[in-house]
Amino acid sequence: MTEHAFTRRSLLRGGGGLLLLATAGGCGFFDTSPAKDAGGPAAAADLSAKEAPQLAELVKAGKLPPLEQRLPKNPMVVTPLKEPGRYGGTWASAIVGEDDFDWLYYSLGYEPLVRLKPGTNGQKGPDDIVPNVAEFEVQDDGRVYVFRLREGLKWSDGQPCTADDMLFAFEDVATYHDLHTTGVYDLYLENGTTDELVKVEKVDERTVRYVYKQPKAGLLFQIAVSTFERGGAAGFLLPKHYLKQFHKKYNPDADKLAKERQLEDWTQLFMNKNDVAHNADMPTLHPWKITNPVGKGTAVVAERNPYYWKVDDKGRQLPYIDRFRAEVLGDVEVELLKIMNGEIGLQLRNFNTPENKPLIAQNAEKGKYRLFDVPSRLSNTMILQFNQTIKDDGLRELFQKKDFRIGLSYAINRQEIIDGVYAGQGEPWQAAPSKNNALYDPEFAKQYTEYDVAKADEFLDKAGLTEKDSDGRRLGPDGKPLIITVMASTEFPHHVEALEFVKKGWEAVGVGLRVDPVAGTLFTERTMGNQPQCSTYTCSDFDVITGTGGDHYYVPSNSGSARYAIRWAQWYGSKGKSGDEPPAPVRAQLEAFTKMRTEPDFTKALEHAKEVVKAAKEQFYAIGISSYPDEYGIVSTAFKNVPDSMASAPVNPGPTQPEQYSL
Repeated sequence: MTEHAFTRRSLLRGGGGLLLLATAGGCGFFDTSPAKDAGGPAAAADLSAKEAPQLAELVKAGKLPPLEQRLPKNPMVVTPLKEPGRYGGTWASAIVGEDDFDWLYYSLGYEPLVRLKPGTNGQKGPDDIVPNVAEFEVQDDGRVYVFRLREGLKWSDGQPCTADDMLFAFEDVATYHDLHTTGVYDLYLENGTTDELVKVEKVDERTVRYVYKQPKAGLLFQIAVSTFERGGAAGFLLPKHYLKQFHKKYNPDADKLAKERQLEDWTQLFMNKNDVAHNADMPTLHPWKITNPVGKGTAVVAERNPYYWKVDDKGRQLPYIDRFRAEVLGDVEVELLKIMNGEIGLQLRNFNTPENKPLIAQNAEKGKYRLFDVPSRLSNTMILQFNQTIKDDGLRELFQKKDFRIGLSYAINRQEIIDGVYAGQGEPWQAAPSKNNALYDPEFAKQYTEYDVAKADEFLDKAGLTEKDSDGRRLGPDGKPLIITVMASTEFPHHVEALEFVKKGWEAVGVGLRVDPVAGTLFTERTMGNQPQCSTYTCSDFDVITGTGGDHYYVPSNSGSARYAIRWAQWYGSKGKSGDEPPAPVRAQLEAFTKMRTEPDFTKALEHAKEVVKAAKEQFYAIGISSYPDEYGIVSTAFKNVPDSMASAPVNPGPTQPEQYSL
C-alpha cells in the first residue's frame, strides 16, 4: 500500500493494517518531520509584475480598471512570511458535506474589521488585535470605538465600500427586529441589558463610531474571531448596494421576490442572499470570491478578487494564488485518502484527529506534504457535567454534592482512555485551563485525576451512597440501583467510545452508566430544557477577553453550554427574572466574571479571571478526562509562506494571511 495510491477500500479494510502501515519505515510513531520535496524546481517568480497576468490582460482589453484605480489609497501591506510569491496556481482543498462551510470562511474569508496579529491567539492582550479592513481607535477607557475604512476601498464588484455599509450592517441587519426576533447579539447591546442598543454614529463617509455607556472590553477581540454574520467583516460591514434589493425597508416588493423563489417571506430571502458560501453574487472584500457556491456541483470554486485591497511589501497586489477549489466529499475517510494521495494543498479540518495522526505523518513523503502543529484551543477531550439544577429533587441533591463528583472522578482510569481512544496522546486532566493559558493552575488540572478505587468508594460513601443491593450496586435516592444516563452528542463519536471505559470504572464502585448518544440538535434541545442527568462535551480553554457566551465551562454564565447548571445560567442571563438563584459561592464567582468581562484594562481583568478560575476549582463543576492533544494540519511541499506551526486561534488559517501563500 505504501507504494501505490490509497483507495477507500484499502483504507477501510482493517484497523490493524492501518497501524502496521503507520509504523512502517523505521520512523517514530508520531514523527512529523517535514517530507522532502520530491518535485522539480518551481518556476522562477516574476517579481516585477504588480498584478496577476490574467488581471493585466483584462486591463489591457479595457474590461477592468487599472490597478491604481482598484486599490485603496492606503492598501494594507502584507510582508510575505518567507519569500515573495509568484502569481498562479490552485489551492486544492475539501469540505466534508455541504454543512462544512466554516472552513471556507476561515481559509477564504477571514477579513474582519480588525484581525488577530499573525502568530497570536488574541489572548495575550489588546496589542494582539491589529487593523484590517478598518483602522481603529479606542477612546474613553473602552466606551468608544472609532472605525475608519481605507480611502478608496471597493467591494469585489468594484462598488465603493463606505460608512453607509457599516450603518446598514448595524441598523438594517444586525439589530433589525424582523431578522432577529429572538434577540440581538450582545456586542450590539449595552452591558447587562437585552434591549438597549449601543449608539452608532456616522462621523464621515469612511468613519463610524460605536459609543457605549460602559466599557465594552471584549469588542475588538470578538470582532477578530467571530463568524456570527457570514456575509461581511464579522457582521459589522455589509454591501448595502447589493443587499438592500432584498430588504423590505428598501424594497416593498421583497416579499413578492421571496414568494417567487418558494420562500416564506423576505427575511428568508435576505438571509439566503447574505451568505457568501451559498450565494456567488454576493460582493465581498475577500482575496478570493466564490464563483461556484456550496450546493452547486461537486466542488466550491473561488477566483481571485480583482479589487482586493492588500499588497505585498513590493507593492504587488495579493493574493498570489489564482483560485481555490474545495471538493465536497461524502465523509472524512475520503478526505483522508485524498491527503495521503497528495491531492490536497492545505487542510486542517475534519481529518486531523489524534488517531489519524500516525497514519498521516508516516505517509507525508509519499503524499508530498508536511504536517504543521496547531496548539489546541480546547483544554479537555471530554468532560462529564452532572445537571445540578435537574428537576428531580433526589438527583439534584445528589448531583450537587461535591463528594459524589469527586468519588466518580477517582473511579475513572484515564490512562486507559488515553491509550484506547486518543492514541496515547494527552495526559489526565480536569476541566481546567491548559498549560498554555494565562490561568493555568497545575493543582486544578490534576485534582482527583488518579485512578483510585479505594478513594472512589470513600467519597461515594461520604456522599451518602452507602446502601447497596445484593450485587453490590449502590442505591440511589429512589432506593433503586443508581444508574446515571449520560447524554453524548454524535458530533463527538470518541465520547461514546470513552464512555465505555468510564462505565467499566463506575460499575466497579457500584454506580451504573447508560450511554445516550443523540444528534446535535436534540442534544441542544434537551440541554436547554434542563433534561439531561449528565452530559459530555469538550472543554474550551479559558478566555479572559470574552462576552457572556464564553467561559461557561468554568462559570455558569451561558445557558446554552453550562450543562452542569442550566437554571443558574438562566438566572444570571436574565438578571434574576428566570432560572434558579445559585448558592452564594457561585453568585460571588458570577460577580467576578462580570467584572472581568467589563474591565477594559487587561491586567485588571486578569485578576478577576483568577477569582473565577479559583472558584471553578473549588466548585469542581465537571469531571474531565484528558488534556486535548495539539491539533495539526497538512500542507503540500509546493506551498510557500505557510508557517511551521499556527498559533491557537478559532479562525485558523485566517490569521496566517492565506493571501500571501504561494505555489
